Amino acid sequence: MKRLKILIYTSLFLPSIFIYSQNSNDKISKSEKNYLNAYFLAEKYKFLEEHADALKFYEKCISINPEESSAYHEIAKIYFSEQEWDNAEYYTKEAIRLDPEKKWYYFLLIDLYVIQNKLDEQVEAYNDLIQMNPDQYMYYLQKLFVLKEKGDFKKAHKFIGKIKAKFGLSNELLLEKKSIFTATGDYKSAEEILNSLIKKAPRNTTYLRELAELYMLKSDYNEAISTYEKLLLLNPNSAESILALYHIYKNKNDEVNQDKYLLMITENTKISLEKKRDLFYKLLQENNENENESFKKIIEKAIIVYPDEPLFNLILGDLYTKEEKYKKAIHHYNKSLNSPFVKDEYVYTKLIEIYFLKNDYTSAINYANIAIEKYPFSSNLLYYKGLALFNNKNLELSLKSLKRGAELVVDNPVFKSNFYALIGDIYHDLKNNIESDLAYDISLKLNPENVFVLNNYSYYLSLREEKLSLAKKMTEKCHELTKNAPRSSFLDTYSWVLFKLGDYEGAEVKIKKALELDQSSSTLFEHYGDILNAMNNKSEALVQWRKALELDPDNKKLKQKIEANE
Repeated sequence: MKRLKILIYTSLFLPSIFIYSQNSNDKISKSEKNYLNAYFLAEKYKFLEEHADALKFYEKCISINPEESSAYHEIAKIYFSEQEWDNAEYYTKEAIRLDPEKKWYYFLLIDLYVIQNKLDEQVEAYNDLIQMNPDQYMYYLQKLFVLKEKGDFKKAHKFIGKIKAKFGLSNELLLEKKSIFTATGDYKSAEEILNSLIKKAPRNTTYLRELAELYMLKSDYNEAISTYEKLLLLNPNSAESILALYHIYKNKNDEVNQDKYLLMITENTKISLEKKRDLFYKLLQENNENENESFKKIIEKAIIVYPDEPLFNLILGDLYTKEEKYKKAIHHYNKSLNSPFVKDEYVYTKLIEIYFLKNDYTSAINYANIAIEKYPFSSNLLYYKGLALFNNKNLELSLKSLKRGAELVVDNPVFKSNFYALIGDIYHDLKNNIESDLAYDISLKLNPENVFVLNNYSYYLSLREEKLSLAKKMTEKCHELTKNAPRSSFLDTYSWVLFKLGDYEGAEVKIKKALELDQSSSTLFEHYGDILNAMNNKSEALVQWRKALELDPDNKKLKQKIEANE
């Protein structure tokens, strides 16, 4: 069965000279028999894609009869398939030399020129085809395309005149003429042609689309809008028109119309999800739509159409987070995970941040653990995990996470300073003052303006009544750095350091400023009472201590202090 197929296939490609010879004379010469046999074997090997053997037998055909074109053509096709362009071109030209009337030889030659971007040669090949068959309109049109591709618009325009003289002026030729005017910057002439075509066929969307694109090229956006709107009247689902109008209004910063067409894009089934995803991703990068209520409605509609689309779920997660609708945000963030279009590390970070806001540190730790399995070298995730563990009073595990994370921070000293700041706090809670002070020193070396370390370190030194001069320098620096946005806790530290140094008047000034900022802290009132007591103003000290007790009624030490001084 396979042999029969080869015989049938081969018979289609037998050179015409031998078919003629066989029909005209039953006696075939030995040379002709040898040619037929070689040609048969060449066709067989070509069919089996054994090109080396096929070429060998085609070359044998040429040696037997060098004036027969078919073998040259077949060799050229093999070289074409193997991308040996020079050999393919040589054998094609030989086939044409021997049999210039066979147009398919020219087609192969043109394909070779197209692949090699030989534009001048393509023009010559079409000239030969036109000369062979001067009534074939397609040859003229293809030559015109090549002239345009060459950028030879003057010749192309002149050639249109020749085509018009022979075949008449068609709408297709008018569009080609329009494209030449457009390419040469003669927008007025191009517009005139399109308007004449639209006048004859006002419902032809091709002409309207070409006109709209011309207006876009001219930056005549008002006319472009008008034309695209006409297109939408003819075809309400025109994806091209909707997308164009969206981009025009976006560039004009017309948010109302931009959102109108963004909604149409979302609902249009002819616009691919990839295109929609690309548009929304760019909006997400620009981050200028998040405060837009209509944008949120568009995304909510997009979710109805694409409920499992990760990018849309991510955007909704961000929007609901801004609105403090954390339950909805968590739902959509989870649906955005494990996608090639969304960075999971970002999503996990947002989820962890939400659980921090909800004071749900256990959930924050759980998500941090999941995220760290995927991103084991993320210092950001390790910091969050350490902080969550610290808030959950799991100090040893917190230290482990923070130390590992700090090692991964290479070129961000401010961020690395935050790691050691928290490590210092943990060692303080563990009552390991040596390690706590060491961590604070490293933190300040990395970032001398870390106000939290300046405050905490100086406060803890004052409680221990150690290195009070250093504590004063640090709290003074903290005060200077935050003078434009003072914090009551920082002022309290400053006051307490002065108190420990015996500067009661200075301490009183600072504690009063702290109380101006915060009347809800029991500690502030207690410290104020202590300062007044040290200044021998016991009656006023009792007033402040009693205020402190009202805010913290279970404070036994404070109760004892009041009772001892009544």
